[in-house]
Amino acid sequence: MDTKKLDRRTFLRMAGIAGAATVAAACKPEVVYETVEKVVKETVIVEGEEKVVEKVVVETRVVEKEVAKEAAEKTVIRFQPQGYMPRERLETDRWEPPTYFWVIEKKYETMHPDVDIQFIEVPSGQGQDEWMTTQLVAGTAPEVFWIQRGWINRDYKKGWLVNLSPYLNEKNPYTDEYDTWYDMFQVPCIDAGRAPDGNIYMLTYDIVGTGQFYNKTAFASIGVEVPETWAEFDDVQTKIREAGMIPFSISMILPGGVGLWGSWSTREIQDVLYDHKMGIINDNKGGTVERTWKPGENMSQPIMARAIRDGRYGAKDPEFGEMLRILKEWSIHWPDGFWALDTGDVYRLWVTGDAAIDWEGSWQTKAVYNDPLREFEWGVFPNLPTITTETSEFGGKPFPAMAGVGGAGQYTVAEATRERGTLEQSIDWMRFVTLPENLVPLLNDHGGFAPGIKDTEGADPNIKVYVDQMVEYGCERMEPFDSMLTREFVDQLWADLQVFLAGEMTQEELQDKAQMDMEAAAAEVLAENPDWDIEV
Repeated sequence: MDTKKLDRRTFLRMAGIAGAATVAAACKPEVVYETVEKVVKETVIVEGEEKVVEKVVVETRVVEKEVAKEAAEKTVIRFQPQGYMPRERLETDRWEPPTYFWVIEKKYETMHPDVDIQFIEVPSGQGQDEWMTTQLVAGTAPEVFWIQRGWINRDYKKGWLVNLSPYLNEKNPYTDEYDTWYDMFQVPCIDAGRAPDGNIYMLTYDIVGTGQFYNKTAFASIGVEVPETWAEFDDVQTKIREAGMIPFSISMILPGGVGLWGSWSTREIQDVLYDHKMGIINDNKGGTVERTWKPGENMSQPIMARAIRDGRYGAKDPEFGEMLRILKEWSIHWPDGFWALDTGDVYRLWVTGDAAIDWEGSWQTKAVYNDPLREFEWGVFPNLPTITTETSEFGGKPFPAMAGVGGAGQYTVAEATRERGTLEQSIDWMRFVTLPENLVPLLNDHGGFAPGIKDTEGADPNIKVYVDQMVEYGCERMEPFDSMLTREFVDQLWADLQVFLAGEMTQEELQDKAQMDMEAAAAEVLAENPDWDIEV
């Protein structure tokens, strides 16, 4: 084996294996030799006659004596940290990767020497949902793993996830400052994991945001300013293109591009254009629907499924059509071949100065501050420019923040831990991570998220801009497409959206197909959840 290629973690793992072998060797039974004298009789010939005589015989025999018990087997907690996965820096890295979970792991294992925390990640080439579902069905899911907020409604009845409410109602044994573990969290954050049955199945440790990163130097050189309206936005992008730059870096490649930027843009635009109709979609309650920190909190999956069933919301709505029209017109400012652009190239085009604007997540903030490829001043739009009635008859309301409670720190516990006997230790590990002295440094080390707990002292101030957007504008009100109906529905919607934006499908064809798929998916989820299928 080429030891030069071993990173620190691999070496430590191998050293641990070697150490275990040493302990096992030390625990082998001790060999003890014991001398015993015995009197035996035997027949001998004396002067031609047989005589029986006695003699003393000395025997040496081996006695096995165990001098030590086998070392106790450690309790293994497999944990998928998602974006906080610690790793060594590679030669190709331009900034420091996350490492702080190693610090927390060492602290915890020092306190609990009988526990082994093992970090795992989704195998390359597999999506989180696909991998997670496969593991849960097989009963092989890790003890603690990352989960999308919207998947809770879909999966909580399947017996895969631990109901965390009883544990949250107990005191966190690692701190005396709060009466319960629940009290440590900001309420919108911890309540983000609450399912329709009123119980919490997901722990939300952080707050995420997105923003339009822009090249201030290029803006000044071209003579444009941050636009306030969508019409101004179009004008600014036109001038940028005329100056020889890509106006807006974005990708609509499958699955990652359209699944990210396609999801963000449709959800944002839809929230604005349907503003006048929210009271109708919301079980015909009328009035307005308030934005909160949790996307879709007041118009959840059951409400959206009923609205589709009753014809109060659908892909053939004029508002839905306007959303598609605005997206299509906006796409002329995107990179050539955006439908096939690698997602990694979206940021690269911007940071190297080829594109003027890039829609990124707060998780990219540390990268931007430390990337040696960036040779310009940069900033973040205060919000997406408003679609006014000048652009659409349904315009007028400012965009919500494309943000929310829960980013890389959205964790659930597998119900299989109960049978494995690792449930209590898994809960204990997650309680330890929640401590401000652990969580805040973890988030700062990553550089892309704000704390989801109440004690935020020492948090990175560079993340404040995203939290401010969420506080001022709230998040989108309808359940996101990603979790509105079924996985099959959203996969097909993103595939069709990509084809439409690439010019291979008309708007009418997309609306007709999406409506058919939407109605079928709504019927499916209502049939699976009879308590949702009520008349309104």
